[in-house]
Amino acid sequence: MRILVVEDDPIQAEAVSSALNSLSHTVTIVDDGERAVRCLGSEPVDAVVLDWHLPRMSGIEVLHWIRARANVKYGVLFLTSRIHEVDVVRALDAGADDYMVKPFRAEELAARVNALLRRVARTIARDEPIRAGDYVLDPMERSVRLRGSRIDLTTKEFQLVAALFSNLGKILSRDLLAMTAWGRELSVESRSLDTHIYRIRQKLKLSPENGLRLSSIYTLGYRLDLVKAPVESEICT
Repeated sequence: MRILVVEDDPIQAEAVSSALNSLSHTVTIVDDGERAVRCLGSEPVDAVVLDWHLPRMSGIEVLHWIRARANVKYGVLFLTSRIHEVDVVRALDAGADDYMVKPFRAEELAARVNALLRRVARTIARDEPIRAGDYVLDPMERSVRLRGSRIDLTTKEFQLVAALFSNLGKILSRDLLAMTAWGRELSVESRSLDTHIYRIRQKLKLSPENGLRLSSIYTLGYRLDLVKAPVESEICT
């Protein structure tokens, strides 16, 4: 199995790698959050062991990026020095599958990673299409259909649409959406995200009549909502 370890402390990274290599897992180590995102966007992995405090992009931000993607098939274990209950709850609420506190025992880490891999293997077949309004998004086919008709999308457009469909009713920040499609934050002056969102609105014909509304939330980001089509009033005679 392929494990990505995201840890900026070389000694800790080597200890994690040794614990997992002993079970014949293939381990890749990166030392900051942005490198982790680039790696996850280009290389197949089966699980991620993720530190909280990382350069350039925190572990929680990496986790949010992971969970915003519809085609994610791997689990995430947080391995961190943060011991407070509020931190554990925050990580689990954000989508972490497990949480361990440093210093760790090698045998326990290996056992937890193996348990995570088994759990992911049992759920990987559930990569079912997402149905919202009159739309169907198929993560396996990487397609979106409106009432059966396929909509042509570029790779970045599909990644953005998949993130929105996977988080209906939730506000997704501009930075998170940028990381999802471009693998990095965009400059404040960049209009690339807004241009892609405009094209998505046009191509998908997002409207209450089709059951979805895409809203720009000032200073925060974008949110995709389920809406009911307006009902025409009947005139009594």
